[in-house]
Amino acid sequence: MERTQEFGRMLRTLREQRNLTQEDLAELIDRSVQAVSKMERGLTFPKLETLIRISEKLNVPLRELVSVFDPNESTDQTRISFEALIIESSRRLDIRDLSIVVKVVDAFPNKNKI
Repeated sequence: MERTQEFGRMLRTLREQRNLTQEDLAELIDRSVQAVSKMERGLTFPKLETLIRISEKLNVPLRELVSVFDPNESTDQTRISFEALIIESSRRLDIRDLSIVVKVVDAFPNKNKI
């Protein structure tokens, strides 16, 4: 799958997780609904200025938004969706609970090393 399509799917997932319409997101990032639609369909990739606005308005690290363009990142859509959900859920936790989650995750075997 093309990386811009992956970005589009990720953007749509992030938008839907926040119960936003394309119109809502367009207004938040000062872009047209058509621009948001094209990004979500993987037809265009936003300029850095727009990426920064998306990052700020959706409270998502910029690194996460551009991670789909890292050749070492997974292209598995199911994995990407789960990772986005984990990141979103982790924002509700305090430091103590985050520490516990990290320990639980670290207890799983690293399949890359096996």
